[in-house]
This record gives sequence, structure tokens and C-alpha cells, in this order.
Amino acid sequence: MVDVTVGQAVGRYLGALGDRHPSTARAYRWALRDLADTLGDEAFGAVTGGDGLGLWLTSPTGSGREPSAASVRQRATAARGLVRFAVEARLLDPATADVAQGALRRPATPPVLRDTAPARLLLARAAGRRPHGVSWHVWVRFRAHVLALADTGAPERDLGSARLADLGEDQVSLTLAGTRYALGEPTRHAMAAWLASRRDLVATLQGSPPPQLWVRAHPSVHPRTGVVAAVGMPITGRGLRKAFQDVVAALVDDDARLRSCTVAHVRALAPEPAALP
Repeated sequence: MVDVTVGQAVGRYLGALGDRHPSTARAYRWALRDLADTLGDEAFGAVTGGDGLGLWLTSPTGSGREPSAASVRQRATAARGLVRFAVEARLLDPATADVAQGALRRPATPPVLRDTAPARLLLARAAGRRPHGVSWHVWVRFRAHVLALADTGAPERDLGSARLADLGEDQVSLTLAGTRYALGEPTRHAMAAWLASRRDLVATLQGSPPPQLWVRAHPSVHPRTGVVAAVGMPITGRGLRKAFQDVVAALVDDDARLRSCTVAHVRALAPEPAALP
């Protein structure tokens, strides 16, 4: 086994990433260069066999901010690759590598605590008048969307793929990715209003109406293909998020405190446990 520093081990590993996908290589370089900047002069074996690697995972970023859960996961993934490479290159013994891999597993996704005050303010504002510049159909869909987010805490991809059949009778529940969530009374009223609005939107289509719960309130053109998605066609989870951001931006004109509110803040309002048996 060769005695090397963290910086030397990182340099050798990054030099061997030639067969990696470019996006993966970029992510690994970003994470491991930060490791080298932080612990580069330390002995590689001491760092991987002690607490250094685990502490680095959740250390602040170069800008001094706490790392997001995604950043910590990326750091852990890159570091696991480094450890595997080090064993193959005889830079690390298997026993020390096992210690390192254990440290990389445990804190891989720390809890991300978000201030829910902006989200509570948003829900209160959603019960009021429609903001200037936002169409009625978009506003009705937005209210149902944010209230469902707050009730379920479900990922955007699950909520975006919901179908009409996933709504329980009288909108008392919503099933997403196999899990049934209870909907509160405000959400049930908002969802009923959206279903009425949705009927108007899909009535403009020829043929059978789509089975998706969320549909477009405005036509859109795909920026790459030029394909036009008509009013009443399904809208994706990404489209819902973009609509959320647009409506929040319109609401900020009346209340700047909403500027920081994101989908993640609204999801953080979901009760525990949120799912029905």
C-alpha cells in the first residue's frame, strides 16, 4: 500500500475518469476537488479510516452555506468511487475502505429543515383574490395544486402523474404512486373547483378527454421540437412547477414575503404521517 495524501489520491482518481459520462465526470470533479481543497494535505488513510470523510460530507460549501441534501448525496457518491478506486490502485487497504464506506452511507442524506412560514402565507393568500395577470383557469389549478402539495407532501413527479381515477369520491383522498393521502376540506373545495374548470378546458379538445388530473390552461410550444400542446392536454410535473413559480411571482407584487417560497416549502407542510393505510 502506497502512502499518499488526500490531494494525491483525488488527483489520480480524477485522471482516470476518462470513460465516465461527461456529466458524471463533472459532478465527481466538483465534489472531489472540494475534498482536496478541504483535506488535501492530510494522509489519505487517516482521513478515510477516521472521522474526516464523514465530517466533510456535511461541511459548508465554498460559499459558507450549509450543503443541500442533493449536494451531500453527490459528495458521498463521488467519495465512494474514490474509495473503490483507491483499493484497486493499492492506495488503501480493504479494512480501511470498509470503514470509509460505512461513514459514507450513514450521513448520505441529512434532513433539510425549511422555514414553512412562506408556505403558510402562500396558502392563506391562495384563499384570496386572483392576482393581476393570472388567468382564472391557471389560478384555480394553482390553488388545487398547492393545497394538494401541502396535504400530501408527495414528490412533484408523483403529483404530476396523477389521474382523475386517483381522486377518491367527493375528493376526500388522492392516491399517488400507490399511497392514498387524505385531503383536507380546503383542498376538497379547491379540487372540486378545478374539476369544473378542467371540464371546460378539455371540452375544447377533439376526441376522448385525457385521463390525467392536471391539464394545460394555455397552449404551449416545445422549445426544441416546435410541437404545440393544446389547451386541455396533460401538463407534466415540470409544467406544474413552472406554473407554480409564475403564479408566486405574480403574488410577490402584493407581498414580497412570498419571494422565497418554493414547492419544497409547501411540501414541508404535510402532516406526519400523511398517508392513509
